[in-house]
Amino acid sequence: MRTALKAQLKKSALGAAATALAVSGVLAGTGSAQAATGPGGATNIRGVDPGNTDSMIERLCAQKTSLTGVYGALNVRTGEFKTQDEYLRDVFGLWKPAGDWEIFRGWCGYAQASTWSTKGTPVRTSPWIGNRGSKDDKETFVSSYSTKTFAKKSVGGSISLSLAKSIFSGELGGNINYEWGWEKTSSFERRSEKTIPPCRQIAVTWTPYQRVVRVNPIFYVEDYQWNKGNGDKTVHTWRNRSYRTIFSYGYYIDGTSDKLLPNGQPDGRDDKWEEKLDPKSCAR
Repeated sequence: MRTALKAQLKKSALGAAATALAVSGVLAGTGSAQAATGPGGATNIRGVDPGNTDSMIERLCAQKTSLTGVYGALNVRTGEFKTQDEYLRDVFGLWKPAGDWEIFRGWCGYAQASTWSTKGTPVRTSPWIGNRGSKDDKETFVSSYSTKTFAKKSVGGSISLSLAKSIFSGELGGNINYEWGWEKTSSFERRSEKTIPPCRQIAVTWTPYQRVVRVNPIFYVEDYQWNKGNGDKTVHTWRNRSYRTIFSYGYYIDGTSDKLLPNGQPDGRDDKWEEKLDPKSCAR
């Protein structure tokens, strides 16, 4: 299975050189008796390893992926993390472990952690129409709406649209196993007749029903090295433990999209906002 996984990752690298590589939801990670496995079989290192591991995984996987993976360095005494470029510039001019600095190489991917439904924020979908008379009035409202999709990270800067599309369309693995409206734009225009009470104004609103999907970026270890003064040591697990795939629980990416009905129309609820007008501007 390890050989097949490595071949799959390297094949993915050829087609996704500008983004993090795909790691499918069937990544194997045996974990350990002390650390529970999570999305994609990865082991959570938050609170186990020194330093801010949320930031470490974010910075590690934000690097441009080469055909041999992404590279990072961890100071196991202070918890400081450096990218490969930073390490070569600030610590040692060669890609070799030195003292408390241990170095590693591997592949980043995205595994689905959880998913849930929610109601979006109501939005106004029609112009305001007022009734300044002294009796009820009936008007035809024209409302329109187009579905929305967006993503945000818990750590670091904003996520690029191209990466978000790749993750939440399932292109980069992530075991996306449901149907939703990500990048499936749908819209409607509707006409409805509503009664407007005197000295009131009304607008039609739409509350979208949405799906939120949370993925944890994960890292699959190819090589891990250290040198405590007796030569370079190389292993193929994280810090010579029993697992190869890691994640940090506090670093996640949430993708949110309006849900679609079976007929392809946006799923949600029509409603209305009603506001009082200035009595001085209304008939008495």
